[in-house]
Formats: sequence, C-alpha cells, structure tokens
Amino acid sequence: MIIGGIDHSLYTGSLWYTPIRREWYYEVIIVRVEINGQDLKMDCKEYNYDKSIVDSGTTNLRLPKKVFEAAVKSIKAASSTEKFPDGFWLGEQLVCWQAGTTPWNIFPVISLYLMGEVTNQSFRITILPQQYLRPVEDVATSQDDCYKFAISQSSTGTVMGAVIMEGFYVVFDRARKRIGFAVSACHVHDEFRTAAVEGPFVTLDMEDCGYNIPQTDESTLMTIAYVMAAICALFMLPLCLMVCQWRCLRCLRQQHDDFADDISLLK
Repeated sequence: MIIGGIDHSLYTGSLWYTPIRREWYYEVIIVRVEINGQDLKMDCKEYNYDKSIVDSGTTNLRLPKKVFEAAVKSIKAASSTEKFPDGFWLGEQLVCWQAGTTPWNIFPVISLYLMGEVTNQSFRITILPQQYLRPVEDVATSQDDCYKFAISQSSTGTVMGAVIMEGFYVVFDRARKRIGFAVSACHVHDEFRTAAVEGPFVTLDMEDCGYNIPQTDESTLMTIAYVMAAICALFMLPLCLMVCQWRCLRCLRQQHDDFADDISLLK
C-alpha cells in the first residue's frame, strides 16, 4: 500500500481512470458487462442499481439480483463441460480438484467496462477465474484444491471487492475525484489468458447509466415537518393543561393552608 503517491514499479502498462461519481462510497459507473466477450445486453442502469462502488473491505464481486442471475447463467453455459451443484453458484458449497489439476480453462473471463475520463470513452478490466474462484482450505479434503464462487448477489448495488482488485494496481485519487486501474506487476494469468486493463472504447450516453436516487421535493419535506409539528402540539396540549391545572390546585391549597394558619394565630 502506498499513501500519497504512485509506485510505477508495481504495475505494467497504463493507468486508466474512471471518475468518482460520489466520494462517500468511491462510487463509479459500469457501462457494460461481458462474459467471455459476450455482452449481457442489459440496460446499463441495472449494473449500477442502486450504486456501483470499489471497496477493498468487501471480499467478493457483488452484483444486483438481475445482473447476478444473468452473469451466473452465462458462466454456467461457458463452463458446461463440468456439472456443479447449485449450492456452489450460491457460495454455499465448495468444488474441489486434485491438487494442481484445476481446469481454469473451462471458466470464462469477465469484463467490466467503466466510464473513462474522456467524453464517450470507456475502458475495460478483464477478470480471470483465478480471481472469482476463491481458494478455500477444506479440512476433509486437504490434499485437494478447493474453491468457493466469489461472485454473490447484492441488495445494495455492485461492489467490486478484493477478489477483483487482487489482479490490478488500484489508485484512489480523491484529490482529482477518480480511481485508476492498471495491471499489477504480479497479475493473475495462466497459459492462455491474463488479467488486463484495456481501452479506449467508444461508449455513448454513459451518464445515463448512473442510477439517480429519487430526491424528495423540498416543499414536500416542509409539509411533512409542519404536520409532524402539529401532531406534537396536539400531544403536548393535554400535558400542558394538566400541568397548569396542577399548579392552580397547588396555589389554591397553599392559600388555604396560609388562611388556616392565620385563623389559628387569631385564636
């Protein structure tokens, strides 16, 4: 980890930057998703519903429900030469192979296209199965290589977690409100494929891909505030009347006691 700078020895090729849409979550915009080069052909808003963020504190690549289902369907089709239990795709079961025999080639690569800094230009990051199949030690089969599917369903938008970032050099540039991606010097690769960051690609209307959370009208908020104030006043009124009544009774009782004391003194 480098704080306050960039170590050029830790990556190869160029750094490609995507604008930060909202700084609080390091939110970005995904404009296209491909499985083995085949476009999922979804409305790009679906990829960013209700946001897409880069988060090293999350392990998996997390996808909105519709995107997750479409991606899993495509990955299943691409890796159909082997049959995997449904629990594997849900992240509930492991799959294991004899040590050193994992058939990486049957699994597809995943490409995420991100909005670029230049108008109508995007770039893509290519993710290998060595990233989205997470190694897990299985005590029962310690002689085997076991993996868990590290793509999961999300109810809070897309999260590009650690399994994605592992193959890349990532720059969080808050000063310029952007996040950079380059191929790590120790990037993931196999005999035929390698993690990659490539571009530019012409992509139109990328701003439309961002999901805009509906904002409540200011006048509506004021109306709600007035209604709440009125309700509070109605609840407080009986209490105020009770307090006033109690104080009046207390004063009357005090006056009565004082009068009784005066009578006693006269006698």
